Amino acid sequence: MAIIGTIRKQSGLAVIIIGVAIAAFVIGDFGKKSARGTTDIAVVGSEQIPYTDFSAKVDQALEMQKENKGNEKITDQEAFQIRQSVYDQMVKEVIMGKEYEEIGLVVTPEELFDQVQGKQPHRYILQYFKDPKTGQYDPALVLNYLKQLDQMEPKSRKQWLAFEKAIKDDRQESKFNTLVTKSYYQPKAFLKQDYINKTRSMQVRFVAPNPFEIPDSTVKITDADYLAFYNKNIQYFYQDEALRDIDFVTFDVVPSKTDRKKTSEDVVALYKDFQATPDPITFMNANSDKKNDTLFVKKGSLAGGIDSLLFNSKPGTFVPPFEQNNVWLMAKLIDVQERPDTMKGMQCLIAFANPAIESIKRTKEQAKSKADSLMTILKKNPEMFPEFARNSSDFQSAKEDGGILKAITDGNPGLVLFYNEGLKMKPKEFKLMETRLGYAIFRLDDKTKPVKKIKVAVLARNIEPSNQTYQDTYTKASAFAGQYRTSEAFDKAASQQGLSKRQAPNTKETDNSLMGIQNAREVVRWAFSENSKVGDISPVFDLQGKYMVAILKNATPKGTVPLDNVKARIEPSVKGYKKVVIEADKLTSVMAGAKDLYAIAAKMKARVDTAVITFSGNNRTAVSRDPDVIGMLFTSSSSKLLGPLQGRYGVYTAIIDGINDAPKKDDFSAELQQERSNFEQRAASAVYPALQKTAKITDSRLRFY
Repeated sequence: MAIIGTIRKQSGLAVIIIGVAIAAFVIGDFGKKSARGTTDIAVVGSEQIPYTDFSAKVDQALEMQKENKGNEKITDQEAFQIRQSVYDQMVKEVIMGKEYEEIGLVVTPEELFDQVQGKQPHRYILQYFKDPKTGQYDPALVLNYLKQLDQMEPKSRKQWLAFEKAIKDDRQESKFNTLVTKSYYQPKAFLKQDYINKTRSMQVRFVAPNPFEIPDSTVKITDADYLAFYNKNIQYFYQDEALRDIDFVTFDVVPSKTDRKKTSEDVVALYKDFQATPDPITFMNANSDKKNDTLFVKKGSLAGGIDSLLFNSKPGTFVPPFEQNNVWLMAKLIDVQERPDTMKGMQCLIAFANPAIESIKRTKEQAKSKADSLMTILKKNPEMFPEFARNSSDFQSAKEDGGILKAITDGNPGLVLFYNEGLKMKPKEFKLMETRLGYAIFRLDDKTKPVKKIKVAVLARNIEPSNQTYQDTYTKASAFAGQYRTSEAFDKAASQQGLSKRQAPNTKETDNSLMGIQNAREVVRWAFSENSKVGDISPVFDLQGKYMVAILKNATPKGTVPLDNVKARIEPSVKGYKKVVIEADKLTSVMAGAKDLYAIAAKMKARVDTAVITFSGNNRTAVSRDPDVIGMLFTSSSSKLLGPLQGRYGVYTAIIDGINDAPKKDDFSAELQQERSNFEQRAASAVYPALQKTAKITDSRLRFY
């Protein structure tokens, strides 16, 4: 029964294991806007993923998450992340499902049984079914859980089915990855060539003038230079997903003078009622904008004015309203006591039948009778307390710790009963008390020296903008969006009105925030809308406490980015490449009139360097950092003056002085094992991304949320 209780408390049993996609599922107010032209959240290949299925999965995950967190409140950011996770999980199921179907990869019922109850169970089973005493996996706990599954509530049975499915899915993916890793084959000829590339070396003398000493002001780049660089590096300009550059200004909604005055007047009336109420704590809980615990606190724990005044006052003293950080505060001193910070003690719980401990059947009267008997014995033999707790206590941990309560702290809600009784007790004194679980025999062992503490009712009233202030701020934002409809006007008006214009470059279609502005999903949707063009000014967006107006500065489509879109970004590289070309032309001219390496170095105002290089080694010399030049040298057998050798980062002339062949080697088993190990490590994480990249996916999330 203990393991059942543990699993029920850890609702993450299914949540954690099903994957990140179901780790924190919550749902926002998505789906309010229906998509035109499609009812599918995505199409993977020829298989559709209906939005209704997507929504149902999120609903299921929501319930699971609510139970797991024990909190009904969720943030918009959490909701967005969950929708993304659900989508990713559903797409993965389709992609991997097709792969499994094509090769006939299944997890049989017998195999699943072995994963749950076999000699080598799945790691999820090992994780959740541990003996609380030893922390080790206990197969008996699995059997006990399964035997009682039919008697459990439907929610628990659904959790088990989800848990079992998670084991099956993980096992299937693991088998698939194993098939991939076991298919690895590396021909010996490849291993041998790699060995040669790493160990065959070349001795060279070379001259490498530094093209980057050429002043930028002397380098003029043309459209042809841009085009040549662009074409040579075209593979680097492919964009996997569409991007948008967005500039925006925000209009914060802050309380006006009228709002502050109105709040101040309300606080005056509230303070009068606070002074008159016979129950200040209830009044505080009903009227305060901020929940404040009415615990006993030490000096220095409360807001400055409250702390300094009340620690030298008598119970009943009031602190009149004062403003601090946009909050009005008022307080009343409820009580003053000398109280210890912590206590130590022991307890032995004799439980009676209650919902929290299902295995207990004894009545309240029976529990009281047993507790009284134990109490009589313990008073005479207090040293037997640990033994009695281990053998008789119904508190689970007592079997391990003998009922020890190490830290009974002031304000701990779980131990408040023991603390309050301990205030009146002396060390080594016993007390029998009734709790919600049963009768507890409590022995106080020690307590720290009492210090002065106070209990205070603190009432807070926030200074917040009124509906009129929201309306006025919205009107201001709307006027800005309506009047300044060009990029130039937008920038000028922002500057004149003292608005801080912010930039959000390279925004992705799946983003939910813009430069720290959370929950900006609607702004992103607008930027990626088919109707939004570069230069367009957005409508006003309501972002919870502020309004935003944006301008679409640039739109980069998926695929190869046009040259015009990257010109500014590649300008430094184009200029650097042009310097290499200029230096190459100069070296060509010098080499036409000089064949001696040292004479060339003198005319180029450079020096002759030497290096020992390998084809695939990391050599820290100017020539070896340029793979294009390395390739030219290793494909040349000439010992004559070579060059100009133009590379990516410079231009060179060189002489090969000698070649050291690789030492003879026939056994490449160690290299093969290393290559295989590297492949297996990469395969587990790289297989699905590779399949996802090649799959034809129509993503319609933007239409729905």
